[in-house]
Amino acid sequence: MSAITSPHEFLSAAAEVSPELARQIKAALQTAETKAVESATPTPGVDDFLTACQEAGRQLAIVSNNTGASVRAYVDRVGLADLVQHIEARDPSDPALMTPSPHLIERAAQALEVEPGACTLIGDQTTDVQAARAIGAASIGYANKPGKADDLTAAGADAVIARFHELTEAIRAN
Repeated sequence: MSAITSPHEFLSAAAEVSPELARQIKAALQTAETKAVESATPTPGVDDFLTACQEAGRQLAIVSNNTGASVRAYVDRVGLADLVQHIEARDPSDPALMTPSPHLIERAAQALEVEPGACTLIGDQTTDVQAARAIGAASIGYANKPGKADDLTAAGADAVIARFHELTEAIRAN
C-alpha cells in the first residue's frame, strides 16, 4: 500500500474500511473545504489562462475531488465563474469516484458534449494524471510545489508546467 498524501486519499481509504468512518471524514473534509474558500486565492496566472481559453473559444470545466458547493463558492468569490462552463466535483455518495477514477472527467466531458480523448486535464496531483490516462485524455501536470514535477512526470503527465502563464502563451499562440 502506498502512503496517503492527501485528505481525499484518506477519505477513499476510510470508505474501504468503514462507512461510518468515511461519513465522519467526509463531513469534516466538507467543513474544511467550505472554510478554505474564505481565504483561498487564485493560482497566479489562472485568471489570464481562463480568459485566454474563453477568447480562443475553448470550453473549460473544473474537475475536482472537493465538494461542488465549495468549488462553486470559490469561483464565485474570486470572480472566475463566468470563465468556467461546468464544474464536476466529488460525488458525495461514493468516494471511489474521485481521481484516480476517470469518473469525474467522463462526466465533465459529457456535460461539455466532447469525447474524453479530446480533453486535456490540468492537475497538481498524480491521481489527476492517472485519471486522465485511464480515459485517454491528455494531462498537464501543474508542479506547484518542489518535487511535484518529478512525481507528475513519473505518473505519465504529457507535459509539466510550473506557472500558468506557460499555458496562456500557448493558447494565445494558436
